[in-house]
Amino acid sequence: MLSCHDELGLSLTCGSAAAASAYCRGVDAYLHAWPGLRAATDDALQHDPAFALAHCLRAMEAATHLRRAEVRPALDLALRLAPRASDRERSHVAVIALLLGGKSAQALDAALEHVASWPTDALVASTLLGAFGLFAFSGREDHDAARLAFVRELARHYPADHTWMLTHRGWSCIEAGELDEGMAHAERSLALRRANGNIAHVVMHGLYEREDPAAALAFIDSWLPDYPDDAMLWGHLQWHAALAELALGRQDAALARYTQQVVRQWDTAPPLVGMTDAASLLWRLHLLGRQRLPWSAAAAHADRHFPQGGNVFAELHLAMLAAGLGDPARLDSCAARLRMAADKGHAAAPVALAWSAALGALMVGDTGAASGALRACQHAAVRLGGSHAQRAVVDLTRDWVDTRCRSAGPPGQV
Repeated sequence: MLSCHDELGLSLTCGSAAAASAYCRGVDAYLHAWPGLRAATDDALQHDPAFALAHCLRAMEAATHLRRAEVRPALDLALRLAPRASDRERSHVAVIALLLGGKSAQALDAALEHVASWPTDALVASTLLGAFGLFAFSGREDHDAARLAFVRELARHYPADHTWMLTHRGWSCIEAGELDEGMAHAERSLALRRANGNIAHVVMHGLYEREDPAAALAFIDSWLPDYPDDAMLWGHLQWHAALAELALGRQDAALARYTQQVVRQWDTAPPLVGMTDAASLLWRLHLLGRQRLPWSAAAAHADRHFPQGGNVFAELHLAMLAAGLGDPARLDSCAARLRMAADKGHAAAPVALAWSAALGALMVGDTGAASGALRACQHAAVRLGGSHAQRAVVDLTRDWVDTRCRSAGPPGQV
């Protein structure tokens, strides 16, 4: 085996410099939400079929896109090959195995322990971060603050102008309410590397929190032409643009972003992102009184990828699809899965159950019961994970229901 290293000096146990170089390209694509991850991983394994970390990265990429049949074989190869690698690489594979095996609480602890020993292993650190990371989906009420504290400690191990670290410093600050600091980090990262899907995403979150939809649209419409439309966040960034359109009162433009941009990117977006974007945007349009929305197509997409449901955050959105369709059986299935998650101790499941109960009450026209359930959901919505922009749908629904409760006349159904 050759002595190869990644960009921050971590050793890579592989059989050729070409394999190491391709792997590093794949990691870079993953960390910056840029196309090329799958091709780079294939290239690495063509040069060295016994490269454990490349098999692990292949499993991560397949899991992100819910190509379930590919995940286990790639992960098994990584686990089988890892013993011949370094301590760091063995630990890396073990963390990812826990994550992809659905053992999120154990993966969180293992990732924190791993990063304490190898803080510049950005790929493992990345599993803790972002809207769908292990901190966000931990069910903790303080996950935003915990993530920010973690990132601030981690940052001292990276170069000052490391774009991945600046991106996550920006994101973590913005989500924890440190908006000015977060945007300063984001703007620095963007200036250093514009070809970074994750930083465009962070900027959109910052402008959402600044309540500046015009600036958000100006930014994303100038940035997106340089982003390949098969990139993983292309559709999600269009979702952010649609939120900005709604904030400016332009429902037609928001729906056009959805039907012409978000939907056509479903096959290349991570399915969890595509499904949650679809459900929440259609639900927002429904709250604004929009009729004849394309719920059936969104439900078909969800059924394709989540036939047995998903994590708590996914169930939150599957419940919206059920309510939008007026399908109580679908909603009951969501609630049953959430009860199972609650019985297993997931702290976010009772919050999502309150949401499900609220939507069920709306389906039978009981706005009073819906308002009570939404209060319970809203009180602890941060436990649901995701971003503040995504969880805002709970606040919007509560406001809509309370307005109907105050209005004259009998309450209507969803």
